[in-house]
Amino acid sequence: MQILITVASLLFFGNKTLLLLGKNINKRLGWFLGGLGAALFIVYFFMINTPILSILEIGLTILMTYRFFAKEKTNKLIENFLGILTGLSIITLTIVTHQGIMAWAQFFGAFGMLIGTYFLISANQIQDEKISIQERAGWILYAFGHFFTSYIGYQKHEWTFFVFQVWQMLLCLCGFAMMKTKDRRLLTIITLFIGAISALIFLIVINNI
Repeated sequence: MQILITVASLLFFGNKTLLLLGKNINKRLGWFLGGLGAALFIVYFFMINTPILSILEIGLTILMTYRFFAKEKTNKLIENFLGILTGLSIITLTIVTHQGIMAWAQFFGAFGMLIGTYFLISANQIQDEKISIQERAGWILYAFGHFFTSYIGYQKHEWTFFVFQVWQMLLCLCGFAMMKTKDRRLLTIITLFIGAISALIFLIVINNI
């Protein structure tokens, strides 16, 4: 399972990094990596008994794969249908499961990531130096989702998952904070280096306790 979560996390990490770097070829490859990562997370979340997040990842797999094949063109009807279907599935599963605070952590994590992905997918894909409000909203919602999934990783002592969730949350905050793509690229690169060193140190320490 350690290999599974590491590969899935690296794929999602690459997904966000490429989207934040902003060029069209990077974004398309980013959606492809995100679709692969989401597919692996479907299995991982079932293995750690977080079914709400598994349903989320099914929706994200479909949404990101669709975005990869759609290139610069989008179909609002398809996007809305996929988003609403995934959202209703998440709400239904939250109601029928009995996991207490963990169910709500999954719900808010799934909510942030689903709506955040929807905003990023439906944002204007034409290259522009200024970042749109819709795209920035997508990143802050994604950061919100990662906050709750990092809590789940902490509670379940899934440390590799926890580290990558925190790291991705910081990357999402980079996407939200900057008004221009050039500034965001610089902040993304800085976060990559600092996050890599911090994550490595944390994992070494936690595995030796």
